[in-house]
Amino acid sequence: MYYGWRGKIGHVCPAIYDTGAYEFEKILPEGVITVTVTLNVQQLVVSEFERAAAIMIEGAKKLTDEDAGVVITGGDPLITMQGVGADKKVIAEIRKLTGKPASTSITTAMDGLRAVGAKRIAIASPYTEERNLVTKKFLEGNGFEVAAVKSLGITKNVDLTRLPFHTSYQLALEAFRAAEGIQGIYLPCARWAVVGNLRPIEEDTGACAVSSIQSMAWFGLKALGIHDKITGYGKLLESLS
Repeated sequence: MYYGWRGKIGHVCPAIYDTGAYEFEKILPEGVITVTVTLNVQQLVVSEFERAAAIMIEGAKKLTDEDAGVVITGGDPLITMQGVGADKKVIAEIRKLTGKPASTSITTAMDGLRAVGAKRIAIASPYTEERNLVTKKFLEGNGFEVAAVKSLGITKNVDLTRLPFHTSYQLALEAFRAAEGIQGIYLPCARWAVVGNLRPIEEDTGACAVSSIQSMAWFGLKALGIHDKITGYGKLLESLS
C-alpha cells in the first residue's frame, strides 16, 4: 500500500500550492491524493495569466507521467480571459495529449452547479471586480444567470492566504442577499479558505454552495470511479454516494 493507492487527481495549480493542499486533504477520502505542478502566478494580472496559460498544457502532461488518473487545470482567470468555449478547447487538448479524463476548475464548477440544479447564481470572489466581471460574462455565456457579484479586490496572490477563515462565509452571504431567487453561490479561487464554510453557507442561505476545490474534488473522484459518502462540504459532494 502507498499514498494514492486508490487514485491520484492531477492538479495544474496556477499559483503556489498551499491552502489548496489543506482544502483537498479535508475532502478527499483515504487512499486518494492530489499530484500537482504549479505555474507560479504571484500577481493576479493579465500578463501573469497569459504566461501561465501558455505552459498549462505542458504541466498537464507532466502529471500523467506521475500516475495521475485524471487531470484538472486550476485558475479560472486563465480560462475565462480567453472567452466562452476556451475551457472546451483546453480539455480536448489535454485529453488528446494524455488520454486521461480532464477538466478545468471553471468547468467543474459549472458542471457542479448544474448537478445541484443552480442556474440563477451569485459569485462571491476574492478577485477584483474587473476579474469577476470576466467570470460573470463567461458563466452567462454558458447558460447561467448571474444575479449578483461580490468582490474583495485582491491582486497579490499571497494576500489570499492571509484572509481569515470566516471571510468566504461572510462574502457568500453578502452575495446571496444582494439579489432575489439565488439558487447557487459560486466561490472561485483555490487559495483562500472556503471548503469548511460550504455547509454553513448552505444551511444559512438555502442555496447550494460550489467552490473551486470542492468541485475539482467532485469531478476527480467521479472520474476515478470513487463514490465514498462525503459529508460536511456541501450538497455537491454529498451527491457522489
